Amino acid sequence: MKKKYLSIFWYIAAIAIIVADRAVKRYIMSHFEQGMVFGGLPGVADFIYVKNTGAAFSMLSGSTFILSGISIVFSVAVAIYWIVKKDKHPLLELALVLLFSGAVGNAVDRIAYKYVVDFISIKWFDFPVFNIADIAIVAGALAAVIFVIFFDEDKEKDE
Repeated sequence: MKKKYLSIFWYIAAIAIIVADRAVKRYIMSHFEQGMVFGGLPGVADFIYVKNTGAAFSMLSGSTFILSGISIVFSVAVAIYWIVKKDKHPLLELALVLLFSGAVGNAVDRIAYKYVVDFISIKWFDFPVFNIADIAIVAGALAAVIFVIFFDEDKEKDE
């Protein structure tokens, strides 16, 4: 019974991340012009509306079709793994939720608009502008790495 509620929690968390990402992006698109700075956290980050046709660090810029396909395949693969693998460590569950949500959030942008809406610009070092989905992907990848290094029992069986 306890696992059932935990599974429902993870599904709700995934939906919440996707909805938050979509809502913020829609708000930005409807209220600001591309390149417009519209606030931020003083000394930390500016909020600026950027249309990104590439992936991380603008790699594959203009390759929306390819990036859309990669996002869709990745989202489906994560979803299948998430559903098929029954007994999952909570850190792996978190990683899957974050990776799936982030990939879906950016895939929707690429399919609907042919670009991804980015808006967070770090002030204290030169870093690409990013969004909520990007944060989820990076945090999910970090959680997955930590899981593999410290908690993956299958890895220990293989060795």
